[in-house]
Amino acid sequence: MESTATVEEARVFVTNLAGHDYTKAEKYGKIVPITHGYVSFQSLDRVKFQITEEVYKSKPHDWLLLSGTPLLSVVAATVWFAIHHQINLLVYDQKDSGKYRELKITQKNVHDMLTVLEGSDGA
Repeated sequence: MESTATVEEARVFVTNLAGHDYTKAEKYGKIVPITHGYVSFQSLDRVKFQITEEVYKSKPHDWLLLSGTPLLSVVAATVWFAIHHQINLLVYDQKDSGKYRELKITQKNVHDMLTVLEGSDGA
């Protein structure tokens, strides 16, 4: 008997949608902006809440595409990792025909890397 359940399509959450062409990222899923255009940093708590509110809508199989100022990317990635204990990043590779490269980081990856570093001489 065939299953009628469908796998939910992944989405690509873009930290800041502001004039760049993201069509090559659409193969990973529907583009979902976290912020749009100019983001005022007058109220950093408001920016943090706005980003958290949008990232909260993500699922573990979705992608995060970093775009815009580093502050937006850091907050989005931190919140994403706190929610899902993993993160699927799309990294734009300008040298490779403008393709996106995948970078997946899990809590286990981080733990394993830290274990290796703790076991080294620190040199």
